[in-house]
Amino acid sequence: MQSSNKIDVRREKMLDVIQRSPVTTINELAEFFSVSAETVRKDIESLDEQDLIIRIHGGVAPKVSTGSEKSYDIRYAENLEKKKAIAEAACSMIRPGDSVIIESGTTMQELAKVLTGRPELLQTLTIITMSFRVVEILKDSNFEKVFFLGGWIRKDDYMSYGHHTIELLKDFHADKAFISCAGLNAKLEVTDYFDEEVMLRRQILKSCDKSILLADSSKMNKTTILSVCSAKDIYRLITDKECSKTMTDLFSQNHINYKLV
Repeated sequence: MQSSNKIDVRREKMLDVIQRSPVTTINELAEFFSVSAETVRKDIESLDEQDLIIRIHGGVAPKVSTGSEKSYDIRYAENLEKKKAIAEAACSMIRPGDSVIIESGTTMQELAKVLTGRPELLQTLTIITMSFRVVEILKDSNFEKVFFLGGWIRKDDYMSYGHHTIELLKDFHADKAFISCAGLNAKLEVTDYFDEEVMLRRQILKSCDKSILLADSSKMNKTTILSVCSAKDIYRLITDKECSKTMTDLFSQNHINYKLV
């Protein structure tokens, strides 16, 4: 049996390894420290209990401060099955012939994938997006009309942004817009990290008849640095069934149109 001191030293070194990379897999840690995957899971559980790391599907990521955003790859790996379910529910709201704004974000990426599996619907749609990921997914599909909003490039999020993007968006008015957020707090404020994304999202709300917020339960009861709008300004919220009763009661009390999947 290993001594507690030896275990503590390994976990301290493991934390250092985790903090060097956006994502580290369990197998990589097991190989690096010459221990079993089960031992790594126990170490990860201990580090997670100390709030030192973030557990994601198949591995771990370093903890970030509340004033900064995780990398795109980390966000994509987190709660992936929930995002897929949310994307399916979002797609069910799209009707043949709709014009649709699809914002940037990891759940939007899943929505684009769902649409590629429905070619008979996709070929009737007009899609407006600022997401390179969405365009990349759609490029080999049976799409009919896709407009990419140009502008400055945020390479970390694979999207365009800024004044020029917003000005292009002002030329459109869509039937529906699918938007994301970094947090939705107990004051029902939709929040995010970056000024330019907040301004872009506010214009999206002006440029559509119905806005649909796609946000998994990890975003609930969470506040980030900037306020986008009130959830009361959103036509519908789609989240997953792990959303707390505290939040769903709050939605009901404030007549927020929401769906759990």
